Amino acid sequence: MTSPADIIAGNEFPYQDYILLGGAQSPGRATIVGAGSPRDWDIRKGYGFSGAFVIYTGDGLAKFKVQIDLWTAAQFADWVRFAKLCLVKPPVGTKPKAMDISHPLLNMEPLKITSVVVEDCSQFTEDDDGMFSCTIDFLQYRAPMPALGKPLASIPNVKKPTPTAQDEAEAQIQKLMGQFATLANGP
Repeated sequence: MTSPADIIAGNEFPYQDYILLGGAQSPGRATIVGAGSPRDWDIRKGYGFSGAFVIYTGDGLAKFKVQIDLWTAAQFADWVRFAKLCLVKPPVGTKPKAMDISHPLLNMEPLKITSVVVEDCSQFTEDDDGMFSCTIDFLQYRAPMPALGKPLASIPNVKKPTPTAQDEAEAQIQKLMGQFATLANGP
């Protein structure tokens, strides 16, 4: 399998025509469609204001499809084994488990999709050339982590200057407060 370092260095194109799902290799040809790296934002707009604050609330969960194409009897036999291992619905009353998924296009930046649950699996349909295809819908699984944060403004983060005394009385107050802090902390 191609490593992300090889892809970055330009040593190898990340071509792989199968996925590894829970350690099992998919039969035929697998084509990944629609994977992404969504981010969740809370838009907070005040009444009568133009513009808004955006609060980053974490990474969203990717939804994507994998199209499986089969064209030989041997691939259909492999499909039956693959489906029994990876695509059977969990029994009622049990906790469903996420499965590891491996494919260079899913596992590298920015997607970093490594664990999924199956949302749906379609029936096989046949095209005019005898190719049978089905689609598996996946939802990324990732344990929740704290992620709230406000983006920095578009100007550089500059420390605001401390206001200076405006008149003689305020200057005297600041001087006395400094003396008090020195005496309170001791020599």
